[in-house]
Amino acid sequence: MFFIRFLLMFFPIILFAEIKVPISFSATFVQKVTNPKKKQIRYTGDLVVNRSREFRWAYRTPTKREICGDGSRVRIIDHRLEQVVVYKVGSLLDLMQLLKRAKPYRGDIYLAKYHGTRYTLKLDKKKQIEQIAYTDEMENIINIHFHKVHYNTTPIAAAKLRCVVPKSYDVIKG
Repeated sequence: MFFIRFLLMFFPIILFAEIKVPISFSATFVQKVTNPKKKQIRYTGDLVVNRSREFRWAYRTPTKREICGDGSRVRIIDHRLEQVVVYKVGSLLDLMQLLKRAKPYRGDIYLAKYHGTRYTLKLDKKKQIEQIAYTDEMENIINIHFHKVHYNTTPIAAAKLRCVVPKSYDVIKG
């Protein structure tokens, strides 16, 4: 009888456990994009994210590209094209919000809906984000696998979040 009371008392906590959302985190990543014809492209890089909606995704392969956000605008720097595109933040994926919205599904798998898109998240043994998968608006299957994940109790310094735009690059405001 004690076991049943204990289970009933803690079952809602286990069932509705949320993902721990850090103040900031950093990781390396491998992103695979598979189009509807099953052709796949693989990107690698690293990222840093603050809870305050500041982030920097640095793609290293197959082309060098940086995506930085400060909470109100996003810069996409394409080093191959020698250009930067600046957007106001709209429906861009906010990883911290995604973590906050995620609900347990099964074991270490969580589900979240954000701006009309369904995301599947997988946690590692430390209960930190390991993988995100979703289908984008062009029916591409996106799978992002994080490695060397570090959850931090303090924000990441602004200098590590900054994208440096060479003066010779064209700037396009969107």
